Amino acid sequence: MSETENILENCTGCKLCIGECDFLEKHCSSPKELAESFRDGKHRSHPEIPYSCNICGLCEVRCPQKLNIGKMCLEVRRQLVREGLAPLEQHKQLAEALNWNESDAFKLALPAYNDCEAYEQTKGATKRAFFPGCALSACSPDLVIKVYDYLRQKLSSTGIILGCCGAPAYLVGEESRFQEVIEGLESDLAMLDCSEIIVACPYCLYALKRNLPDHRVTSLYSCLEELGLPEKEKGELHQFSVHDPCSTRQELELQRSIRNLIRQSGHEVVELEHSGEFTQCCGLGGMAFAVAPDQSAQKARRTIKETEHDLITYCASCLGNLSSEGASILHVLDLIFGESWQDKRVSPPADSAAARENQRQLKLRLQKRAEASKAPLH
Repeated sequence: MSETENILENCTGCKLCIGECDFLEKHCSSPKELAESFRDGKHRSHPEIPYSCNICGLCEVRCPQKLNIGKMCLEVRRQLVREGLAPLEQHKQLAEALNWNESDAFKLALPAYNDCEAYEQTKGATKRAFFPGCALSACSPDLVIKVYDYLRQKLSSTGIILGCCGAPAYLVGEESRFQEVIEGLESDLAMLDCSEIIVACPYCLYALKRNLPDHRVTSLYSCLEELGLPEKEKGELHQFSVHDPCSTRQELELQRSIRNLIRQSGHEVVELEHSGEFTQCCGLGGMAFAVAPDQSAQKARRTIKETEHDLITYCASCLGNLSSEGASILHVLDLIFGESWQDKRVSPPADSAAARENQRQLKLRLQKRAEASKAPLH
């Protein structure tokens, strides 16, 4: 049964989901009404409607019947793509970004030993690969390298893969393009001959756990909790509120790990009303910002308004959107690896050109280090 059919059959019209959802408030009086419009094909003349949902999953948590409007909207998006009615013009930049992230300008796979020429002689030396994701790489090459070096210090058999998890294609409904990205990542893992991938981006974790069944997909933050934090002098105790990315709504262990890392860094957590399982989307979820930018900004402002403390998150995309609306926010990796998080917080790139330059520089730096490791000692 499709989710549209499920909603048509089981929605009671209680409206518990609508009060906290800008998308539903704007486009329907109940999820059943929205499902009826999709059943009747009205989305073909108004495709921006299914593309305005953040697919964040809060509706399912609130719903007594566990109905998921985001799942329904994703089904409709895929139908629009199959019928040649999508992607929309507004999605052009998403496609361009994905193509860049999958291009030779950014993509990279380096083994743990940093010597591709010696691959056959050291087959099996790479047991895991660090996958920082495209957003964190665009945000801070320095932070990616600090994390990678720490992982290599603690887990010497760690390689690195740069690239994208395919989220833009998946969320727009381009199933074949998404599968191409996954197959490319599988090829990189096969080349490195490793069975585990350590993921920094929460949405990458969500996507890869569901699409790399033959590999162990591990959260960077759970890994850091197990390995212990880098030694550094603790600063003055500070109170933070955590913004949990909506892709981690069901990742309760990951949410606990984040809070433990903050406390181990010498700080306190003051919970938001909307956190953990009930977190609200930052506004970028579901790629809805491409067709509903005002809604995206409104969601960010709502999260900012809810807290009296500095925010901390573990998603570079959430960091960027919340920061753009004036949030005092930092990435949890700033807290762990930064010398002075108050003065040297990671800032989102100013525009797509700056983001791509950061990604390009990250690849070049990693390649130069790999080449240097091959040079004979004098």
